[in-house]
Amino acid sequence: MTTQVTTDDAADAPVVYEETESLLDRVPRAVSITVLGLLGLGIWQAAVSLELISRILLPGPAETFGEIVESAAGIVARDHVFDALWITTQEVILGFIAAAALGFGLGVVVGETKFGQRAVMPYLVGFNALPKVAFAPVFVAWLGFGINSKIMMALFIAFFPVIVDTAAGLASADRDTVMLFRAMGASRWQTLRKLKLPAALPFIFAGLKTAAVFSVVGAVVGEYLGGGKGLGELVRLSAQQLRIDRVFALIFYLSLLGLALFAVIGWIERKIVFWHRADPTDVASA
Repeated sequence: MTTQVTTDDAADAPVVYEETESLLDRVPRAVSITVLGLLGLGIWQAAVSLELISRILLPGPAETFGEIVESAAGIVARDHVFDALWITTQEVILGFIAAAALGFGLGVVVGETKFGQRAVMPYLVGFNALPKVAFAPVFVAWLGFGINSKIMMALFIAFFPVIVDTAAGLASADRDTVMLFRAMGASRWQTLRKLKLPAALPFIFAGLKTAAVFSVVGAVVGEYLGGGKGLGELVRLSAQQLRIDRVFALIFYLSLLGLALFAVIGWIERKIVFWHRADPTDVASA
């Protein structure tokens, strides 16, 4: 596929620039994903077969796939793996919702007010620079061993990207259009609602996608370091028993959880921001 772009110059003849797709760009997405995955599995199997790493520390793809199937059977049968997955899912979703709400609110404050830019943002940056993992036991001490401390951990890790992207999106509104709104007598709220927020939507959804992944990380870190009954706790116990194949299987389901939430956000984005060009990070897009 070739794209031609023509620019008119008063002195010279029109210049035509051609943008050609590489051979890799022409490969269907499903084929690219399959080939890349098979290549990774081949390298993994080669490392195991050549005994570059002990099988105790790095089980082969076959052993790991067997644990994935066994865990899937347990999920279908609603055993302890299903219970752990359900608990972690609740923590991730609730933590993500809280991070999205808090991040959006603070992002509007930072993006729309001088006070937010000068006074609030430095504290937020410093807050984000804190060693978040160290707060897991603190949240457990404050909120107990239930899901509340894990939700707080997910919120703690996931909220900052939403703030930054929301503020950046609000600042991306065309200055001339903003001046036009003011000249027509639009209030600050009307300008925010009818101009700046629509312009900021692609940025906001980018922050939400990042928060979706970070919320999984936060929930698992909370379970791993702060006790609990989720998949993070099962990962910790399996690692202590050197059941690395089971650790990989549980990580696989955690990845599916993060991917599913990411895909849902991408689907909502395509429905709401349908006028925006396709996001190259959207794993669910064709």
